Amino acid sequence: MSTELKPSQNIHQTPLLYSKERLLKLYGVDLFAAVSSAAMVSPFIAVVDRSIIENLNGKRKLVDGLKFGLQSFVSKPFQFATSKQFNIVLGLYFSTYATANIVETTCEQYSVDASKTSMYKFAATTFVNIFLCVYKDKVFASMFGVSANKSLPKLSYLLFAARDSLTIAASFTAPSYIANALQSNSIISSEKSANVIAQLVCPAAVQVASTPVHLFALDLYNRPGASMALRSQLIKKEYVKSTLARVGRIGPAFGIGGVGNTFFRSYRNQV
Repeated sequence: MSTELKPSQNIHQTPLLYSKERLLKLYGVDLFAAVSSAAMVSPFIAVVDRSIIENLNGKRKLVDGLKFGLQSFVSKPFQFATSKQFNIVLGLYFSTYATANIVETTCEQYSVDASKTSMYKFAATTFVNIFLCVYKDKVFASMFGVSANKSLPKLSYLLFAARDSLTIAASFTAPSYIANALQSNSIISSEKSANVIAQLVCPAAVQVASTPVHLFALDLYNRPGASMALRSQLIKKEYVKSTLARVGRIGPAFGIGGVGNTFFRSYRNQV
């Protein structure tokens, strides 16, 4: 008896994990998780980002800017929620989380192994986040800077991209490795606790390295003719409080937001 395969058979074909109907439902949960997580964290991020820019260009001290932004959010929530400032940040983090979620679900559908899934997720979220985050910083620098009509220097774009690459790596790639290390070294026994701690700590810790990059990029915009010595003095002066502000900002953005995104996606099991 011949064992020749028929043309329709393919011994290398990977069976799909989900039906088309269930895959669409999972994508729906992914998008819901993304928008819910983004809405949770965007108000605070919008306030902090504006405050850092205004503090650096001398418009308003950092603490005063934080107070002003939070008061605006509390006293006029509808006006704040419909502002360009808020909606740019909301769109940025919704797009970032939605990309990560959809890539992960798609990789599940085609049974892609974990290492390749991490690589694909990092590449896709990095591309989306860097593009939108640089756009956000350009608009914010124009809206809240000292020269509204001045273009952002090309080096500032590159520095913002480098800053965001560090953040994405620390937010979407590093936590799984750190969580595994915490468990394998018997520091934390619970898988869930290790994942939450890693998700909260990694994005915050990377701000120690990325904050000087951020400040340098903004100073190129604010003071195009300043010397390296003057820029170094400014970064040294503003480093500690700016780092603390960015840690406080990134905690919600990729820490609390990441935990929330994971929580909302856990309802995938019910669809």
